[in-house]
Amino acid sequence: MNESNFMFIHGWVDDVTREADQDAYRLRVRLANGQVADFLLRKMERPVRLGDEVSIVVERDRPGRVLVLMDHATGEATNQLREDDACRPTDSDAVIVAATAGGFAVTLGWAAVPATLSFAVLFWLVVRWWPHVRRRRTAALVDYLVDREYCRWRSGLDRGRAAR
Repeated sequence: MNESNFMFIHGWVDDVTREADQDAYRLRVRLANGQVADFLLRKMERPVRLGDEVSIVVERDRPGRVLVLMDHATGEATNQLREDDACRPTDSDAVIVAATAGGFAVTLGWAAVPATLSFAVLFWLVVRWWPHVRRRRTAALVDYLVDREYCRWRSGLDRGRAAR
């Protein structure tokens, strides 16, 4: 993912309500031009107060779902890109490797041991490690971009107020 996959929205918190399913929050943000935008946030790690200045990052493909919520009043952020940060094998991974080892044992005999080890390493790389690294890089990129875009937005706001 690169910069063109994300939209950066800056404004002030107008309202925060919990959705009926209790797992999501609806966030209403008042933009600088007076418009109001609604967003859906799956998990709020740090609460925001009404009137706080925030930056929101959404995907262009799904503009209503918040990936990053940065509260500039406190400096704290909720980053959905950083969740599920563990790249440890799960139970389903162990089942797949065990089934493959059984298949190798039937067809290859003793040669199944190195084949199974090679398969387990490649499986872990493809299924766990590469997506983990890609998520971490994307999260770091978005952290940088949200700071940069906020500075640009803030300087444009201050210039507009100074011209009045």
